[in-house]
Amino acid sequence: MIADDVQDLLEALAASVGRGMSVDDLEGRVVAHSAHHGEVDQVRAHAILSRSVPAAVGAWQEKHGVASTREPVRVPENPSLGMAARLCVPLLHQGRRVGYLWIIEGPGPLNPQEQGRAVRDAAAIAALLDDGGSSHTLSLLLTGEIGVRRAAGVLGEGPLRVLALRGDPALLREAVGAELARTRRPPAFTILDRHAVLLLNRGEDVTALGERLAARTRTGAGVSAPHPGLESAVRAHEEALTAARAAAAEPALRPVAHWPDLGVYRLLAEPVAGTPGTPGTFGGPLDALREHPALLVTLETYLDSGGDAQETARLLHLHRTSLYYRLTRIEQLADRNLKNGTHRLELHLALKLGRWNAV
Repeated sequence: MIADDVQDLLEALAASVGRGMSVDDLEGRVVAHSAHHGEVDQVRAHAILSRSVPAAVGAWQEKHGVASTREPVRVPENPSLGMAARLCVPLLHQGRRVGYLWIIEGPGPLNPQEQGRAVRDAAAIAALLDDGGSSHTLSLLLTGEIGVRRAAGVLGEGPLRVLALRGDPALLREAVGAELARTRRPPAFTILDRHAVLLLNRGEDVTALGERLAARTRTGAGVSAPHPGLESAVRAHEEALTAARAAAAEPALRPVAHWPDLGVYRLLAEPVAGTPGTPGTFGGPLDALREHPALLVTLETYLDSGGDAQETARLLHLHRTSLYYRLTRIEQLADRNLKNGTHRLELHLALKLGRWNAV
């Protein structure tokens, strides 16, 4: 197990340098700690018992650059906190921050050889932790449990898109995991609320990846618009979820639906303030057509074709006379005029809402 491997590495390093040490995640929670070697201060004892770091200690550590450093950094003692001097080695893997290795230095620092080994072992620990580190951090960011500053060290910065797929969580995890195993530097990936969610910020070919994942999962994928950075990751996530839902509702949008191209489904996902009634109800303009599936298909095809009767007849393999009869019947049953733009929009929205609410 990963946890056992981390513990073994930590114990071997602690025994080698004769110092007590621990591994914390990005939220300050203790992931692993060594047996006691050398000095045991009040902060270490508290961390081992509670598996967390007090806020005042975290603030002292951050004051000395711990949150942003990419090299080992020394944090001086703080008697008022009961804290001895420490060496912090950031745990970095493939450019992502996944946690921190803390070494109590007490009366004197590690020598260069000891520090060199600590850095090498920290890299191995980071590689073990990274299997779950980026996933955990992405989940915390998208649910608002951590801020952008903490997440950036793990997830990276710069332009991004979010890709989402709907389905059974176990099947999604297996399918997405198999696809990402082929990638040298796989994107951050997590499962949230029956969706596989991927953060894409390394220049990935979003459409190609979405198509491969859609083929593996046999569902549609949704992709957000481009966003400038993690500050808008939550918004990008919402867009990707909407696009994935639209792909499930509308076969024409599969295999990969992009937020900017959702058309009416984008409008449905952003309700207009002051719209009366419940979303999905439009005064029942299609109620009279429910028992006439052929008329519903005719109406949707006609509206999707921009009111082009010739194209609609071609798509439905109908004679023009038969089409016009159907359109007249639709107008009679729905009590709407297909030459009226407002009526056409109302009917079109009602049809798309029917698809939207069916998934």
